[in-house]
Amino acid sequence: MFIECLQREIAVCHHGEIEAFLAADPGRWQVISIREPVHPEPVLVHARRAHAVVFEDVFTPEGTHGHGPKPAHLQGILRFVAQSGREPLVFQCWAGRSRSTAVALVVIVKTLWDQGIDGPELVRRAADTLLAIRPLAIPNRLVLRLGLEEFLPDPLGQTLSKALVEEERIRRNFVD
Repeated sequence: MFIECLQREIAVCHHGEIEAFLAADPGRWQVISIREPVHPEPVLVHARRAHAVVFEDVFTPEGTHGHGPKPAHLQGILRFVAQSGREPLVFQCWAGRSRSTAVALVVIVKTLWDQGIDGPELVRRAADTLLAIRPLAIPNRLVLRLGLEEFLPDPLGQTLSKALVEEERIRRNFVD
């Protein structure tokens, strides 16, 4: 889906969707692939480029087996996004609802923030954009916070991540 405020196409896929999604338009999409250590690697042969990270869908950096998300994961992802310019970007994780939507939301917020948008308008527009891309998004709180802390002044990353997951439409996805 082309997102006007981002000036790029953005998509979110789960593990079972990504191969067919990329095969429909080979060589077009930049992929950010997030998987857990116990899950198989996705088939990304039709990606233009891919950046893969491995961490659990947990809410502590330690995770259940020492594989929780770390700032370095988000730093690498943000570098990859910056290097991809305005090329189409797809975020992929196992279910396509938590880690991938958190990372997509980080990218959305960064773009809006760089455009000078902040406060309630930033929360509203970021939520609108994420939910247009993935209506059932339930962004991982820790991944979101770690990503926002990479570019927002302290303590705004934590404050904004809380405001985003508590945004009414997103919050509803956590209980549905």
